[in-house]
Amino acid sequence: MQFARLLGLSDTARKKFFEAHGVNTEDAKDRFAERDKRWHQNLENAVFQKHLRFFDAMSLWSGDERLSFQFSDWDPHKQQNPQAARKVGKQCFGFAKSLLTDNFNVALIGEPGVGKTSLALAMLDTVHKAKRTTMFVSTMELALLFDQSIQYRELEGRINDIMTAMKRVDVLLLDDFGTEGGMKKDPRPVRKDMQDALYSVVNARLAVDKKTGKRTKSTIVTTNNSPQQLLAMYNDKLISRLIPKEQEQIVLFDGLEDVR
Repeated sequence: MQFARLLGLSDTARKKFFEAHGVNTEDAKDRFAERDKRWHQNLENAVFQKHLRFFDAMSLWSGDERLSFQFSDWDPHKQQNPQAARKVGKQCFGFAKSLLTDNFNVALIGEPGVGKTSLALAMLDTVHKAKRTTMFVSTMELALLFDQSIQYRELEGRINDIMTAMKRVDVLLLDDFGTEGGMKKDPRPVRKDMQDALYSVVNARLAVDKKTGKRTKSTIVTTNNSPQQLLAMYNDKLISRLIPKEQEQIVLFDGLEDVR
């Protein structure tokens, strides 16, 4: 009853009532505001962790082995040309910082074993710490899944779930893109159903926010192949949407050697 009567009082009358009972209303408001702020932060973190677990479960790792790498792990002196290694590390670090506020595609191109996947993982680590969802997809593992679905039709549901997740995640990493097309010297077209599925993903990730006119998703690609070789494997519309046309969005791992 007393609480109901308090609700009927004006703000001034309520303030006088509380002050008469030794309650500092300003302190109480600050405490309630701080409590609400913590509650919202905890809720946002819980939602982010739920999304993170979902995209983690949808990721496809080579050999089913989950990998991790940070920029602090990058050691240019493992290369005979540390200056070139330092340069690509700096480029990727700059892209990672830009991905915190903007969305675009990045391609890391070079020979096997030169550190493309490691630096791409470091980029994912950076954006993940800023509470952006991330997903890793080995395109070779994806191709194997498509191949297996011919015999095991139940895998089609998993493929559809993975494709949906690839469209939704904030930052997607397509690793070793092009290895599913065979040898570099003799690339062959990738199966049509996988091409169609990837085109749908890549096209969806170019969507822009209606209010800002800016893209909402980013895609990182690592590949051992040149754009010309990729065109022998994939539809040109897919490649034109995936591999950046701007040279400044391509990291070339020239002058680096296989250190695996």
